[in-house]
Amino acid sequence: MTARKRASTTSTAKPSPYLQKVDPIVTTLDSLPPPTITPSKLYQIISISTLFFIIFFYLIFYHYQIEEELKRSILINSILSFVGFIVTLLLIPVASKYVLRRNLFGYDINKKGTPQGLIKVPESLGIAVGIVFLVLAISFQHFNFTSDSMWLVEYNAALASICFMILLGFVDDVLDVPWRVKLLLPSFATLPLLMAYAGHTTIIVPKPLIPYVGLEILELGWIYKLYMGLLAVFCTNSINIHAGLNGLEAGQTAVISFAILIHNIMQIGGSTDSEYKQAHAFSIYLVQPLLTTTLALLCYNWYPSSVFVGDTYTYFAGMAMAVVGILGHFR
Repeated sequence: MTARKRASTTSTAKPSPYLQKVDPIVTTLDSLPPPTITPSKLYQIISISTLFFIIFFYLIFYHYQIEEELKRSILINSILSFVGFIVTLLLIPVASKYVLRRNLFGYDINKKGTPQGLIKVPESLGIAVGIVFLVLAISFQHFNFTSDSMWLVEYNAALASICFMILLGFVDDVLDVPWRVKLLLPSFATLPLLMAYAGHTTIIVPKPLIPYVGLEILELGWIYKLYMGLLAVFCTNSINIHAGLNGLEAGQTAVISFAILIHNIMQIGGSTDSEYKQAHAFSIYLVQPLLTTTLALLCYNWYPSSVFVGDTYTYFAGMAMAVVGILGHFR
C-alpha cells in the first residue's frame, strides 16, 4: 500500500470506430520523459546512520564486556551489511528500468495537481531489497555457522519464511490481491518457521500481573506457536497498512531496526546465559542487513520519492521483524 494510483493495464480490445477522441491527459502522460532515479537523500541518510553506528559499536566494543567470538561475528555481519547497502544503492536504478518496462509504476496521489504528480514512479522496488537481503543472510552462514550448528535449522527456516513472504508480496503487487486474502498470506509464509521452531514456549509475565497469575514465567505450549503465527500476520500487515506517505514504510522499518539492535546489545551485555546471548546475536545477524538495505532504499523513497517500495517490501520487512522477535526470544 503506497501513496499512489496504479497504472491501468493495457486493454487488448479493438477500439470502437465511434470513439476517436484523444484524451489530452493520457497524451501528456505518455509524452513525459522517463523519471530520473537518484538517491536524493543519500547524504542525510549516511549522516544519521553514522551517528547511530558509532553508538552501536561503542556499546559492543567498549561499554559491555562481550566475548571476542561474538564481537567477531557481529563485525563480519556489519561488513557484509555495509556491502549490501552499496549493492542495493546501485541495484535500485537498474531494477527501476525493468519494472517500468513491464508497466509496474504508479502516480503519487499526494502530489496530484503538480508536475510531480504526473511522473511515472517505478513500483515494487522492495524486490531489489529482498534479494540483496537474502544473499547477505545466506552468505553470512559461511562465516558464522558450522554444519552441526544448533541454530542452522532455525536460521534457514527463517530465511525460507522471509523468501516466501517476498514472493507473496510481489504477487500482490502484480495481481493486486484483495485485503481478505492479504490477511492470510503471512500465515502460509510462517509455516517453515513454525515447523522448525524448537525453542522455548514460555512468556515472561509482566510484573504488575505476577500477584494475580502467581507465576513469573508462564508455559503456553502449542498456544505459543499459534501466537507466533498471529504475530507474523500482525507485523506484516502493520507495516503495510501504515503506508501512504513518501518514505513512511522504509522509514518506520529503519527506526524499529535501530531500536532492535540497541535492545539486543543491551540484553547481550547484561546477561550471563550463553544461550540467551546467542538468541539475541541471532537477531542482530538478521536485523543489520535489513537495516542497511532499507537505508539504501530510503535514499530513493524519501520525499520526494523517486521509487515506490510496493507490498513486496512491506511484507518482507514485517516478516523479517516477526522472525527476529520470535527466534530472538523477545518474550
